[in-house]
Amino acid sequence: MKIFTKVLIALTLFLTILMPFQTVSYAASTSSATVNTKALNVREKPTTHSKKKGVLKKGTKVTVYSKTKTGWSQIKYKSKTAYVSTKYLKFISKRASFLLDKTKVYTYKGTEGSYQLIPTRKKYDSWDIWYYATSSDKQKFIVGEDSKGLYTGYIDSEYYIDIKYPAKVGQKWDIGYEGDGQARITSIKETVKTPAGTFKNCIEVKEDSGYIYYYAKNIGQVKTVRDGITVMELVSLKKK
Repeated sequence: MKIFTKVLIALTLFLTILMPFQTVSYAASTSSATVNTKALNVREKPTTHSKKKGVLKKGTKVTVYSKTKTGWSQIKYKSKTAYVSTKYLKFISKRASFLLDKTKVYTYKGTEGSYQLIPTRKKYDSWDIWYYATSSDKQKFIVGEDSKGLYTGYIDSEYYIDIKYPAKVGQKWDIGYEGDGQARITSIKETVKTPAGTFKNCIEVKEDSGYIYYYAKNIGQVKTVRDGITVMELVSLKKK
């Protein structure tokens, strides 16, 4: 994440956007679908011989919690677990997430040293709480994501925008204090190689300051470059 690139360079955690703190929420790991047949039977168990609980009309939107190998989707019907045939559902495309994976520990190496991002598995409202840790210090920060963007911030303090959504080439937003310039998305199909692996279809964000940031789907920031020099990159990604 770019805040930590600036931490290493400027030796401070308070250099970027000062915006009123607000709650950011984001979707859980489920999928959405609509009924694509005139009438879809709702079953108590994932079999056609199971007790019928009801019927869903065409166009009804459902949340799918899981899918079986035998062609059934688990849903909630009248607040209880139920099943419908997957082949009669039309799934709604889900927006890609660039939020940090809270099941992993991230290790980065930069021009000023190494640091880790460690998940706490705790929440602040809808934000995920993380630790930024060096060999001598550990501080909390929070990350969040919604339909409007990806954010990094501090508890009861300011936050800033990492990526403004929808993520498309040409998307831009103001950064830092007034007059500090803008950031813009210049690519959504970058392949980035780091010691932690090869990441495809990364978002490339360029700031007027000259910094270029790369974000991978379901991972977050993987690399920062300025003037052709790697300022920071992900070197390890391990399960906590």
